[in-house]
Amino acid sequence: MRGGESKMKKHITLVVLALMLAATGLAYAELVEGEVASVDLEGKAIEVNKAGAAAGAAAEKVRISVNDKTTYAGDVTALAEVIEGDKVKVDADKDATSGSWVAKSVEVATAE
Repeated sequence: MRGGESKMKKHITLVVLALMLAATGLAYAELVEGEVASVDLEGKAIEVNKAGAAAGAAAEKVRISVNDKTTYAGDVTALAEVIEGDKVKVDADKDATSGSWVAKSVEVATAE
């Protein structure tokens, strides 16, 4: 019996470890920098034209949702203060399965 219990514990440990490793691949963080293309107050999201597109290439637009945990810095303190054309840095998590982005923080460049 003892050998069977030991094997069972090893299998359970391996399954738990595999699940933990799989879970870490489901989301990743990225700093999205660019210009605000649009603000959706009802949908609680901003669309950002990512900086760094090659010359002549279309800018990649990224839709990033915000929630009650999202923090704001720079010239804004809330989503309602973000406007089209603002230069932003958004620290966001991307769900690898759905492809959706959720902002942890939104920083709007201060006016010079």
